[in-house]
Amino acid sequence: MKKHNDKIDIVYLWVDPTDKNWQSEKDKWYEKINGKKPLYAGAAGIERFRDNGELLYSFRSVAECVPWINHIYIITGFNHVPKWLNTNHPKITIVPHEQIMPKTAIPTFNATAIEMCIPNIPGLAEHFLLMNDDMFFNKKLSPSFFYDTIGRAKFHYSKNAYDASVPFEQWRSTLDGYTQTLALSAKYIDDMFGVKMYDMRPSHGIDPYIKSSWVECRNRPELKKQIETQVKNKFRTNDEIQRWTMNMYDVATKRATFIHARAAKYGRHKILNRIYNLIHWKSVRQSNVVCTNIIVAKSALKHAPMFCINDAPENDAKILSANREFLEQRFPNKSEFEK
Repeated sequence: MKKHNDKIDIVYLWVDPTDKNWQSEKDKWYEKINGKKPLYAGAAGIERFRDNGELLYSFRSVAECVPWINHIYIITGFNHVPKWLNTNHPKITIVPHEQIMPKTAIPTFNATAIEMCIPNIPGLAEHFLLMNDDMFFNKKLSPSFFYDTIGRAKFHYSKNAYDASVPFEQWRSTLDGYTQTLALSAKYIDDMFGVKMYDMRPSHGIDPYIKSSWVECRNRPELKKQIETQVKNKFRTNDEIQRWTMNMYDVATKRATFIHARAAKYGRHKILNRIYNLIHWKSVRQSNVVCTNIIVAKSALKHAPMFCINDAPENDAKILSANREFLEQRFPNKSEFEK
């Protein structure tokens, strides 16, 4: 690999769940498919699509913490565009699903299907970061946080419980839907390279990718049929692979390095949390914090480079309001990307 000095883009996936047409199509397709495929638990749940205004603050975090970003692509469908977004900004491009996905896949309500098509974005840089709208930069970061000097991705992972003494399918069947897809992803990498990564999982952060490597991975004979089928799934199923596959592929082909993430602990056991955070202070300051209720997790954000406020079925109006209020306080300044 040559010395890394390439431009770095950002890719978001976003949808406007308040659109009546989108709601009608989602409900219609869910009724058609439910019971015919092993749909992911909550595949059509409100929390999977609910918009609490996070994208606005995520963009503000980009402007504040990583202003060196080259370009931002927002993948969306149904002609959705955030009302506050300045679409004339030279760094912004809206990417309709139809532009990167086959006609047979449209309409789609499946993020893992959309993600498999990300390298089809016209003009996308070789190096890019993939984000959800509920992910935020929390401090100023340089490109070297995500890529080393020769362009290899730096990917943060956490540990996954794995029992090697149990046959793969038996072990996989005991897992929740999301972890089943991670396990299937790891199985493909094991079959291709004999590299076992079943005890690892992504840290649910803002992740770096290499476009040409993603395309190479996607076109492998072992994966091609899996991905072609997955792209046509209207909703997530338990028999899909995650973009985690591409991270593991990059590690197996020496295009990425894995970094063990240890996010700051928070919650009831304050003394134990402080001891853990002190012992692992170096890792904690490099690791993403994931939560559903920011008020509970606020103390863990002090040194976190990034954080994610993940929505959940139990998030009531009070929690959603508190999360939104925190984001307004954390990112109060209007960014160049707003009207």
